[in-house]
Amino acid sequence: MSKIAVIATSTGCLDYLDIKNENLRIIRMKIIAGDASYSDYIEMTSEKFYEMLNNDKSLVPSSSMPSIGEFLEMLEEVEKEGYEDVIVMTISSKLSGTYDVFQMGKKQYEGKLNIHILDTRNAALSEGYISLEALRLIDEGKSVKEIMVFLEKLRINRKQYFMVDNLRLFVANGRLSGASGFIGSMLKIKPILKVDDEGRIVSFEKIRTQRKSLSRMVELILNDIKELKDFIIIYDTSDNTKGIEFVKSEIENVYPDYKYLEAPITPVIGCHTGVGTVGVAYFDLSDN
Repeated sequence: MSKIAVIATSTGCLDYLDIKNENLRIIRMKIIAGDASYSDYIEMTSEKFYEMLNNDKSLVPSSSMPSIGEFLEMLEEVEKEGYEDVIVMTISSKLSGTYDVFQMGKKQYEGKLNIHILDTRNAALSEGYISLEALRLIDEGKSVKEIMVFLEKLRINRKQYFMVDNLRLFVANGRLSGASGFIGSMLKIKPILKVDDEGRIVSFEKIRTQRKSLSRMVELILNDIKELKDFIIIYDTSDNTKGIEFVKSEIENVYPDYKYLEAPITPVIGCHTGVGTVGVAYFDLSDN
């Protein structure tokens, strides 16, 4: 059985979970704020980042991808540690060029490592969950082929929604497909966005208040999972503790013993969501 590693990008928010797995590596994205650049989580945590945004309402931070050189260095390190295969996870290719950068790096790599790159078609902790499942399957002794087949199905076997408190950074950084319908009234609504099966963030519903928007997301999730035999709920937020606790309590009232994961939205994603976003998703695990 070959020795398999997983390389995840910091966009998956895994840094905020208590993960101890020798097969996991995380490659860092960068946050650019003014004239400064920060390594995601290492130099800029979610707590520090959202405090910075709250203190400067005009700030428009941006993000940058790992370089091909950084990727090649990590591949070399993984191979030196005795791995024969590596599964590389990326944020949705519809939201970032990271997938394409890693594909170019794969072509340039001169080692013997077998490199398998997956466009997760997800973002934030939903992306990170797919990496966790890869690690679980590695621990169970599954082959790379078996793992990749499973992950390719899992990545779209979900629904993912976000309530955005303010669309300013989404629009400024061009990460919202079809944003024109929102721009004129973006200060007056608390819209629900969703990640579609191709991994695009698209508008879903325009709602006037945050509470109604959060309640609607709960309604959507509960309506879907009532037919499922098994599922996991994914929660993430950009510094909206009250919002995420409301959503969790509403779902827990119906499913008191359900499985879930929760993490802050890491700064490199927060560059686009801004402060106040609440995300909720589920993965259908019925066939696992």
